[in-house]
Amino acid sequence: MPSPFRSVAMSGCRNTRNRSRFASEPAVMPHCIEGEGGMRLVRWTLAACLALGSVATAHPLDPLTGPEIEAAVAALRAAGAADDATRFVAVELAEPPKAAILAGQSAPRRAHVVLRRGTALAEAEVDLASARVDGPRAIADAQSGVLIEEWDLASKLTLAHPDWQAAMRKRGYTAFDTLFCAPLTVGWFETAEERGRRLLRVPCYETAGARTTVHGRPIEGLFAIVDLGEGRVLRVVDTGVVPVREGPDRVDEASLPDLRPAMKPILLSAPRGGNVTIANRDVAWDHWRFHLKLDRRFGPVVSLARWAEAGRERPVLYQGYASEMFVPYMDASEAWYYRSYMDIGEYGFGALSSRLQPGTDCPAHAQFLDAVLPGDDGKPVTMEAVLCVFERNTGNPAWRHAEIVDESYEGRPEVELVARSIPSIGNYDYVVDWVFTSRGEIRIDVGATGMDAVRGVAARSMADPTAAAETMTGMLIAPGAVGVWHDHYISFRLDLDVDGPTNSILRERLAPRRANAGTPRRSLWQPERVPMPTEGAIEPGHAPETWRVVNPGVTTALGHNPGYEIILGHSATSLLDREDFPQRRAAFTAAPLWVTAYDPAEKHAAGAWPNQASGGDGLPRFVARGRSIENSDLVVWATMGFHHLTRPEDWPVLPTKWHRIELKPYGFFTRNPAITLRREFER
Repeated sequence: MPSPFRSVAMSGCRNTRNRSRFASEPAVMPHCIEGEGGMRLVRWTLAACLALGSVATAHPLDPLTGPEIEAAVAALRAAGAADDATRFVAVELAEPPKAAILAGQSAPRRAHVVLRRGTALAEAEVDLASARVDGPRAIADAQSGVLIEEWDLASKLTLAHPDWQAAMRKRGYTAFDTLFCAPLTVGWFETAEERGRRLLRVPCYETAGARTTVHGRPIEGLFAIVDLGEGRVLRVVDTGVVPVREGPDRVDEASLPDLRPAMKPILLSAPRGGNVTIANRDVAWDHWRFHLKLDRRFGPVVSLARWAEAGRERPVLYQGYASEMFVPYMDASEAWYYRSYMDIGEYGFGALSSRLQPGTDCPAHAQFLDAVLPGDDGKPVTMEAVLCVFERNTGNPAWRHAEIVDESYEGRPEVELVARSIPSIGNYDYVVDWVFTSRGEIRIDVGATGMDAVRGVAARSMADPTAAAETMTGMLIAPGAVGVWHDHYISFRLDLDVDGPTNSILRERLAPRRANAGTPRRSLWQPERVPMPTEGAIEPGHAPETWRVVNPGVTTALGHNPGYEIILGHSATSLLDREDFPQRRAAFTAAPLWVTAYDPAEKHAAGAWPNQASGGDGLPRFVARGRSIENSDLVVWATMGFHHLTRPEDWPVLPTKWHRIELKPYGFFTRNPAITLRREFER
């Protein structure tokens, strides 16, 4: 296909280095006016530079730069659509049409902006060349995700409220400077209190002496309900005093008296340099080429992943990202029943990405990349080292065979490429890896670490008289702390374009059959095709199935239609009643795989605005349209699901638990694509 990665020659405004781009290759950005003066003049001059084509855009899917974010906000202010009281839920690239990207056509840079004034939402688009504003258009009956400044407001309101302070004095507190309050989203349960309000529930924690484990000592049974729209505490709920557990549970080396002897270093390094090239956000490694960026909501986004070989670039994945995450807790008590979080739609994987540490989060030889995201006030914020890209030798063979007959041996070492980010969502950290292999595979690995969410209890061991009742919804994982059972479901939106955008879904169920007469065998199995002409959810039941996306219009030299198989290593589905309020909001968790016709507006598995939503949006609404998915542009939505039964070994910090989705070539190649690997590395 034509390459969409054409750079545009630029001239016009004077250029300076701007550090708000990826650290691996500082970009050249316009700086047209310096010094004090009218901010509108500066921003409109930026818009004029954009109109002259003076900002070098390496790729049409690149996120907005800092100057582009400023230009979009300036245009909205000039149009009277925004002022100092406006909060910016999103200032992001309005992606060009897919057909234009695949054709390598140039496209104007446009910003999609979601604005909030009070609790009212609206959206607009800004043409960054002309500064023309389309909109704003009201978004009815919707709540945006939580803004950073709202967390701070809710915490301050709680700490200052006299009813809350009185409840704390009952618990022996006379000062509150050692407390941390964690505002939480409330879900939706059709109560009168929820209607027309923007709410957070705010429990607090004792943090005296704590460092990384600030969630470890809850003030159990006490929380405030805050109305963000009115800026006040609606009420304080106190279900009874529970002693705060002793602590803190420090995890830094200085606080652990039983440290193991230091181990000799086992290093992952690239002594002669690496094999990966990153030009702005375009990544090239081995036969793989793809575009990588960080989205404020979705976190890492991989686009235009393709296999380049023999002068051809064969498309595999147009775009992939984590669309939504649902984490419901299995405790129906007053202080816990609402805890059914939509971590991506309510909080944001990109906005809460943490800085990656060399040598622990990523190998020291990794390339660390920055990202620029809009703040709540619309100003660009540089987030340093929130993505890393690195190679690793897994220590496994990519393939091998030893022949006993002639004692021959052939094998090749396995090296793979990893693009990683780690969002920290409250007590949990999620290691999100996009892995590319020399075998033509794409793998999504998610490692859950951080801390269990704990409920404070009186029991210090299971021998205590209160222990049986207090562990009805979780396990006692430390003295005075029950790790409440819960689930994690992540829906990955995977717009597969296998050798082009015209694809079909192929379901094959493994069915037993009787062996033919004339053989001692009595039974065999064989795959049987399950028709799926229109979009819907795949619920395979008990019979094993394989699922792959194939291109019926292309035939390989072996006569096969090239395809990619979707393998879900962890595909638990929800056990909740489908009419339960949290499950209505997260209906995507009812099936391990959904298939829809491509629609650029359908990005969110649980709907665009899941915060305090009543449910029914997202995938159930998409598939209800009944569109054809045969010989068409389609999207698969893979649910990575896992139940977490807590255990003492999770405390005080959770060992990283890994979960996986694989995209594996199936008839895409005519031989093992890793056969061409060399026996040894370059010397």
